[in-house]
Amino acid sequence: MKTKVKIPKLLTIAWCKKNKKIVQEMNAKYDKKYPSYWRRPTDADYWITKYQSHKIRAEKLNRQPAWADEQAIQKVFRDAPDGVEIDHQIPLCGEEVSGLHVSNNLAYLTQKENCQKSNKFTPRYFITNRATISLD
Repeated sequence: MKTKVKIPKLLTIAWCKKNKKIVQEMNAKYDKKYPSYWRRPTDADYWITKYQSHKIRAEKLNRQPAWADEQAIQKVFRDAPDGVEIDHQIPLCGEEVSGLHVSNNLAYLTQKENCQKSNKFTPRYFITNRATISLD
């Protein structure tokens, strides 16, 4: 027969250390109830999470036009190789220019390249790292 342990409203470190098994059970229940709240999503839905965060940011900045091809934008996120970040080549809120959240403004960069580029637009960089520039 299990003895019921009273769980305090405020969990202290001392109580958690003393009741490790109970804390593990509580964490397991929480993980079942909220599967992707704190941990990194699985590979299957990781691109969806990244896509949604970019979309929300673009909507806040009012940078996604009505004519943007939603399917093409999703494809860019879905097909992203591991270890790359998706970057807006022309920043959404740059100092000199502002780009749009459309598929032909998205590019794959390593984290180092993305940090170096930051929120800047350099025409030379844009032309040399882009196979074609589409203005439509």
